[in-house]
Amino acid sequence: MFFVYIRVLQIQNLYFLVALLDRMIVFKAKYCPDCGSETEPQRSGHTRVCIGNSCKTTHFPRTDAAVIVAVTRENKILLGRQPIWPDGMLSVLAGFVEPGETLEHAVAREVYEEVGLVIKDVQYQQSQPWPFPASLMLGFRAEAVTEGISINTQEIEHADWYSREEINQFANTKFYLPRKLSISRLLIDNWINESQR
Repeated sequence: MFFVYIRVLQIQNLYFLVALLDRMIVFKAKYCPDCGSETEPQRSGHTRVCIGNSCKTTHFPRTDAAVIVAVTRENKILLGRQPIWPDGMLSVLAGFVEPGETLEHAVAREVYEEVGLVIKDVQYQQSQPWPFPASLMLGFRAEAVTEGISINTQEIEHADWYSREEINQFANTKFYLPRKLSISRLLIDNWINESQR
């Protein structure tokens, strides 16, 4: 059955398969949060059902919303990195949506928290399942109103503006972009390819 999924999804959507498998393996709410009875997997592991006589509640795996954004200003894109990433890898900024936030507010808050920039024109681009740990990455594009970067070193260790030409020269530097399968790379590549239209 999984071979059929791989064929249908193709390489671009392989993260979906990883997320699906992760949820099927990791989703193990062994006890019902409503009554404390044990639960058992149902629907091929997509749900767990309480086996308590009076409860029988169906539980679903948790999915956390996260936003990721390509912030641009004039002919440059903002790229940064977390200290835990492999040396030299740069990406666009991302973070989790907090309870009660709109997606657009989460984008603006994350950018301001991480690099001190005010943004505008937040526009949804596309999404991608992200199984680390159990997220749905929602990709956005935004324009910076301010230019000066103020790095929050508790969040990231480096951030700067890069032109298309500078990114094209990354092969001659210590920097590189994320894997082509990731939504972060898709957002970066979409911006790079705009100059060719």
